Amino acid sequence: MENRDQIFQQAFAEAVDELEQTLGKDSSRWRWGNLHTVTFRNQTLGKSGIAPVEALFNRGPFPSGGGSSIVNATGWNAAKDYTVVSLPSMRMIVDLANWDNSVAIQTTGQSGHAFHRHYDDMIQSWRNFEYHPMLWEQKNIASNTANSLKLIP
Repeated sequence: MENRDQIFQQAFAEAVDELEQTLGKDSSRWRWGNLHTVTFRNQTLGKSGIAPVEALFNRGPFPSGGGSSIVNATGWNAAKDYTVVSLPSMRMIVDLANWDNSVAIQTTGQSGHAFHRHYDDMIQSWRNFEYHPMLWEQKNIASNTANSLKLIP
């Protein structure tokens, strides 16, 4: 019968074997983000099973940090692999004393059209923990508006 120390030694040896097979023998090159990646899949066609279609609509994989028990939690199925299956799709920091100091970021972009320039223009900012202003006061919104659309019945 094995004891606790033997179980730990066996688990450690198996973990090192898995890492060497996956990331190579040079442990100085091992990075969590090389295992733990995120792919942003389009809700409509991102899991179509047709590789050229998925390549048009999905973005990634990207290295990802994080774990399941921290702020900015990312989840994965450890029984399967390390691919991210859940993450915070939006992060925001709200200044309750001055709403215009609030900032936010979402994972991909503000457009659902795969060929629009705002389809995936927030991915790198999201990955780098960079935020955009989340303006509240009408005068600040108006002075920072690039375009507007008026819908008149």
